[in-house]
Amino acid sequence: MKTYKKYLNMVDRLRSRLRTTSVSSRRRVVAGCVFLFVAALISVEISPFGYRILAGKPSPRDVVAPRTVQYIDEVKTEEQRKAAAEAVQDVFIRDNNVAGQVEKNLEEFFAAVEMVDAMNGTLQEKVDRLVGMFPGGIYAFEAEDILSMQVQQRHSVQDASLEVTRRVMEERVTSDTISEAVLKAEAIAAEISTDPRVQSLAARIAASYVQPNSVIDEKETEKRREAAREAVTTVITTRLEGEVILAKDDMVTAEQVTVLKSLGFKKPTFTPVNLLYFGVFVLLLMGAVSMYLEKNKRVIYDSPGLLALLGALVIVYTMLAKIIAIAAGYLSPSWGYLMPIAAVALIIAVLMDTSVAIVIVVACSLITGVVSGGNFSLAAFALIGGFFPALMVSRRSSRHELRRAGVYISLWLAAAAIGTTAITQLRQSALLNAGIGFANGFLCTIVAIGMLPFLETTFRVTTNTWLLDLASPEQELLKELSMKAPGTYSHSVMVANLAEAAAREIGSDPMPARIAAYYHDVGKLKRPQFFIENQPENSSPHDNITPNLSALVITAHVKDGVEMVRRHHLPPDIVDVIEQHHGTSVVSFFYDRAMKSADGETVDIDRFRYHFPKPRSKTAGILLLSDSVEATARTLNRPSAGAMRQMVNRIVDAKISDGQLDESGITFSDISKIKAVFSSILISAYHPRIEYPVAEFNSGGGKKGARKSNGGGPGRKEKTALP
Repeated sequence: MKTYKKYLNMVDRLRSRLRTTSVSSRRRVVAGCVFLFVAALISVEISPFGYRILAGKPSPRDVVAPRTVQYIDEVKTEEQRKAAAEAVQDVFIRDNNVAGQVEKNLEEFFAAVEMVDAMNGTLQEKVDRLVGMFPGGIYAFEAEDILSMQVQQRHSVQDASLEVTRRVMEERVTSDTISEAVLKAEAIAAEISTDPRVQSLAARIAASYVQPNSVIDEKETEKRREAAREAVTTVITTRLEGEVILAKDDMVTAEQVTVLKSLGFKKPTFTPVNLLYFGVFVLLLMGAVSMYLEKNKRVIYDSPGLLALLGALVIVYTMLAKIIAIAAGYLSPSWGYLMPIAAVALIIAVLMDTSVAIVIVVACSLITGVVSGGNFSLAAFALIGGFFPALMVSRRSSRHELRRAGVYISLWLAAAAIGTTAITQLRQSALLNAGIGFANGFLCTIVAIGMLPFLETTFRVTTNTWLLDLASPEQELLKELSMKAPGTYSHSVMVANLAEAAAREIGSDPMPARIAAYYHDVGKLKRPQFFIENQPENSSPHDNITPNLSALVITAHVKDGVEMVRRHHLPPDIVDVIEQHHGTSVVSFFYDRAMKSADGETVDIDRFRYHFPKPRSKTAGILLLSDSVEATARTLNRPSAGAMRQMVNRIVDAKISDGQLDESGITFSDISKIKAVFSSILISAYHPRIEYPVAEFNSGGGKKGARKSNGGGPGRKEKTALP
């Protein structure tokens, strides 16, 4: 305990020194540290092995599998996928209009033949004329052959050509199968005619007019090939422990490199290029988080301490993620599901805010993907596994709620592990991964609960768990207060009840109000006898000193209290409330006494004021009112309910008139609710008691009369009250 206090004192001294520098300077220091550490951690490739093995190079040594490993054989998987895709035939789109156009062109050709044949001129002139009409469509020898035929034979060629064309075009013809169409035309012509001359000429003419009637449907073909690729199952290869992966001086293949990567064989490297690339990645990540905090969480952005906490968590997570990624590569991929993302999410959600926790979870999941060598399944696990814990808890969560959340978080991480296992396609490891994810949830919860007190006090973040600890009567200051100033302790407990009820009624957080009330008067421990609640009857040290000195002693308890709670490392929010709980109020009792003894001289009211900040939060304003009305309620003699309500209204209205609540944020609607709550509680606590007679017995056991007694001698008249 002493060591821990020394540590807290050291932190306080460091914090005091840092306050001399500007917020922006401290923010830059935090950002620089986070950048350097995170960029360096993810840039260095670390492994348990000190050599590098590259595909296409000789192996520097024998390599034996240190454990049984299953891995996705990318080479064989790709070969099978390629073969499946190549086996898919092309899909064609057929144009049914092409056949009709071909037949029309052929009919036009034979019409031209008849026209040319009917013209005057020699055969050669007719041949030249026909070839000129169809350049590139018919050769001179073919034109001569058909023009020299008898009309009947020419008609046979025409009929045969049309029939050959029709039958050829009924089939699929592509630009790649035109040559096959020519052979087919010859075969069909042979079937149609027995005249060799007709067969040859009909086949040649038909073949010259045949056109492709089908084209490849590239989109559909690629779609079917992609479907065939996806239908191929991933090839999973197993290498047994002790199996020789590589022999020294053997040429390393791509498949062997895959095995070695699965086993975690990487050479530790740190290159400027890596640092440059990953440095840009870290800068972008930090820039995105910084912009979010600046726009949406200004309180955190303007707090170097909270930024340092976020930075420390990210650095520690990156370091652990790196170690776990290495272990997952060397031992088993399942160990990757030990990523402590849930602990980070829990800590940030409790210490800061759920939305900030989610933003950091996203950043850490990206870092996970990088440090694990692009392992998308682990990055997805970190993202999914971190969201749920961030949503499960808040700054108001108690330790009991955190422990209960741990069960659900464990189940969630187990489910996340199963879900993300499907990405790796190593589904046989699903149950093992789920078990590790479940254990990870419990481990993260334990770590978060254990770290919270340390982080709360180190970074001065007020949480319900810290406040609940401070509420224990065994706390050193409260114990001392109950022993040395019991009246003040009793007053503080009653003020705590009032403050908590009022805070709850107006929708403010009741826990800080209660804790601040417990400690608001600890400064009276320095001089407890000067405060009326601790004074014996008819005895007051103020009777022997001037009103000015009395006021000085009374007002000093705030300064003394602030110093004491700071020495005991109470949350800064509570310290601020204690410092503001009297604001600039007047110590009216001693001011009135000074006025009465002034003999006409002017009395400076400022000498009887508390010189501290006015309440700057609803909690501080509630405490100021609770303290005042409770202290006044103790002075009333058997007050009625109406008198108690009048007193509450008078005190609260006086504080408003004096401007004590101007900076507190308390509205007039809140004031009405606060008055009602105060009146209800005080009436219940200080209502008039019912007197009843207590029978007094003589020494012989007989009843002598109905007299009051609390243990005094016979005949002493006293009153006893029923609650």
